[in-house]
Amino acid sequence: MTAHPPTESSAPAQRFPWRALVAIWLGWLVTLLIAQQVIWARFTLDRPDHAYPWTGEMTPGYADGPETGPWFYARWDSPRYVQIAREGYVEERLAPHFPLYPLLMRGVYEIALRPFGVGDADDGLALAGLIVSGGMALAAVLALGALAWDWIGPGAALRAAFYLLIFPTGFYLAQVYSEATYLAVSLGALWAIFRRRWALALILAALATLTRTMGVLLAIPYLCTWLSEWWNGRRPPGWALVGVLAPPLIFVAWAGWLDAQGLSIFAAQENFGREMLSLRALLVLAGDVLYIFREPNGVHVALDLALTVLAAALCLVEIKRFPGLALYGLGSIAMGIGSGQLVSMNRYALAVTPVFFALARWGQHPAFDRVWTFISLVWFGLYLVLYVHGFWVG
Repeated sequence: MTAHPPTESSAPAQRFPWRALVAIWLGWLVTLLIAQQVIWARFTLDRPDHAYPWTGEMTPGYADGPETGPWFYARWDSPRYVQIAREGYVEERLAPHFPLYPLLMRGVYEIALRPFGVGDADDGLALAGLIVSGGMALAAVLALGALAWDWIGPGAALRAAFYLLIFPTGFYLAQVYSEATYLAVSLGALWAIFRRRWALALILAALATLTRTMGVLLAIPYLCTWLSEWWNGRRPPGWALVGVLAPPLIFVAWAGWLDAQGLSIFAAQENFGREMLSLRALLVLAGDVLYIFREPNGVHVALDLALTVLAAALCLVEIKRFPGLALYGLGSIAMGIGSGQLVSMNRYALAVTPVFFALARWGQHPAFDRVWTFISLVWFGLYLVLYVHGFWVG
């Protein structure tokens, strides 16, 4: 992260548009939650779903409808977060899901819902998951806006945040998923790193590591920024290098704690078909790509591949301007692809920050802004319909 923000001469003094960002977030959230209800009421989809070779056997029945309350916004991984929030890590299949999001769910339930008799444990925790995701989505929007404001210029703040919310998988930020929580703490860490607020960056990077595995990679932009300061003679504090070691050490400590409970992150990932850098994993990945040409529904795999390639390409576009960020983004992509699956890569792309830097910079051109907005919203709508009806998205 060696680039410098716009100077006062290149960017007139303006106020950070936090009110506009809050208004955009609120309008997005309300519209999205209502749209999901409308989609459910308007039509159904033929089952099963053959997006991937294995999804057919997992989608024979219908998903939870609006009558289930907050569970209508909970699909696929969501029940696991609720189970962790309710019972803790009681079985190995829960091990790949990190603890910060379910801890926040439990905290919101115990403090804001349970005392008022809102729902039983399951319904209350699912509702708490929605509340946490909604609030964290706002924090992520503000953090990304602040990053774009500092790094690209005042005009980029609204564009970057808007492009995040309408990204094809952006609706996950408002569901019972950990995406919003991870983005809030990781983007906050990146903002603190850029501002050289080392202690805050260390804390937020640690929290990000307790939310998703890719939080470990925040050590890369942290180190790049510290070295840039040192190289330019600004003498950053030596103790700040603890922030480089903290994410991997926290990951090792968490994996060790699970191991002491008789659980293994790595064994659980293998049960999900993920094996880092193994021949079998590479063969599975190749099989997914070939599925595109064998099955009409393989277009979903093609879309996952397209978003993955787009994210990687935009990291390469940004690597000269923001090397630390670009390496963090490329590492996040490699971590997913290296496990041998394109599955969920469309969702993981939300954490690849250079994507939104490149889009925000190009979006200052009205034609690009309109064209990308149209493409993204059409893609978003397709994925949202699939998600609402319990089909596979990411």
